[in-house]
Amino acid sequence: MTDTFLGVQPIFDRERQVVAYELLFRGASGGFEASGLDGDAATSQVIINAFSDIGVERLGRDKQLFLNLTEGLLSSDLIQTLPPDRVVLEVLEHVRVTPALVVAIERLVAKGFKLALDDFIYGSEWDPLLKLCHIVKFDVLGDDESAIEAKLASLPSRYRPKLLAEKIENRIQFVQCLNLGFDLFQGYYLAKPRVIAGKRPPANRLQVLRLLAQLQDDSIGLKDVERLISQDVTLSYRLLRFLGSAAISQGRSIHTLMQAISLVGLRTIRQWAALIALGNLDSQHPYSFTRSLTFARFCQIVGERNLPREKDALFTVGLFSNLDELLGVPLPEALQYLPLDETVKHAILKHEGVLGRVLANAIRFESSENTSVSPPPGLDTETLSTYFLEAFAWSQEIQSEIQGA
Repeated sequence: MTDTFLGVQPIFDRERQVVAYELLFRGASGGFEASGLDGDAATSQVIINAFSDIGVERLGRDKQLFLNLTEGLLSSDLIQTLPPDRVVLEVLEHVRVTPALVVAIERLVAKGFKLALDDFIYGSEWDPLLKLCHIVKFDVLGDDESAIEAKLASLPSRYRPKLLAEKIENRIQFVQCLNLGFDLFQGYYLAKPRVIAGKRPPANRLQVLRLLAQLQDDSIGLKDVERLISQDVTLSYRLLRFLGSAAISQGRSIHTLMQAISLVGLRTIRQWAALIALGNLDSQHPYSFTRSLTFARFCQIVGERNLPREKDALFTVGLFSNLDELLGVPLPEALQYLPLDETVKHAILKHEGVLGRVLANAIRFESSENTSVSPPPGLDTETLSTYFLEAFAWSQEIQSEIQGA
């Protein structure tokens, strides 16, 4: 695992409540200037660190997130992947306002993104973006009240965006900006940027974790699953070969991923894709994947035959219960990359609830230790031991098919 960093600086409203954060590049050697990266690369790193490795949920789910963007990124597909209800696109002062840029920003605003203009100094070339923007940021560093007022007066009265005063250094400036009608406030007087640290798995494991995380999204559809799997040629090939076995496809030929997904069903295809993705990890413990398969199937059998409403959640609990061995990191750290329900996480980590009790029984049978784990309601140890043997046989067969794919 490697360290990742993200700088965040709060943005306050008139009551000095935090309503947003500006996301800033931070590396092991410091800020953007010390990194040697260009603007596109630095912002791309901010996006990856914030939305993938560290997780913006650590900043609260109700806060807006300001991103500094160059011309290239404003027109890129990367921005399209971000949540428009949370992201404010901050156009830097040196961006050239071209017809192509205006069209790109119009599309982003139409999708729900908010637009902010950074370090704003008015010129008529900014009119096309002023029509679209929601927030104008004025740099008040070192300004007295008359200088701040002159900057405000430069903004044509026909535009009525929210006004944000940035680089506020002291209480006098803050009060002056309040009196002049600013809506939002940012600067060292209010709060300095802080650095949030996180961990990034090695590249191949990170790719697998991203896939697993997206497959766990309950709102995912057939086309989304097809797109995710098709991005990995090896995974696509292995999945098609795996699903082409008579046991799964019932002897019918499968020619395309969409055909496979439609034939087998979305729920099953998500499970098989997760199995194969986990099988791609090079674990330090050869038996880890077998254990994960066995636990997943054991928990699923319990669900299918005794707890039908929980069968999918039980499969997930079993499958990810050994993720620490597959990744070589502590289990809480491994699970933080997956958007699992807290009930599922607590079942895996603490063996809480009925899901956790089922998993605890799987661990007991696998370890052959004399631990006092009570069976789930309506079940006995003899029945569960039969389920476990059935699951182990299934895992051997499935692992053989996956490895042969």
